[in-house]
Amino acid sequence: MSWITWIYSQLFYCKRRLCPRTKRDVPVVPISKLPWFWVGAKRADKTICVTEIVNKYVKYDTPITSKLLSELTHIDDDSIWKYIDAKTLEEKEFPPEGIVIEDDTLRKPVSNTQ
Repeated sequence: MSWITWIYSQLFYCKRRLCPRTKRDVPVVPISKLPWFWVGAKRADKTICVTEIVNKYVKYDTPITSKLLSELTHIDDDSIWKYIDAKTLEEKEFPPEGIVIEDDTLRKPVSNTQ
């Protein structure tokens, strides 16, 4: 039985050397800063949820447009892209110019010193 343990340890040693662990993809924009709860493509026959895919891609100051959503998800352009607004909980269509999430942490607070 000891030779099985030796083989097992050798295999995992090689695996650790060749394929080191990497950190999981951490989203750049925290979920609390996203302007939506849900993102999806609506068709006449069905609705496709792509929230997780979009949330992983979103970056600050990058416009999220319908065209970009189609490219990310490989869903054709005849779908209507919609999202549920995080503040009003209303279902809205993606605007043609897209949605841009600005980074509030980079802005410096204005001081009132005179």
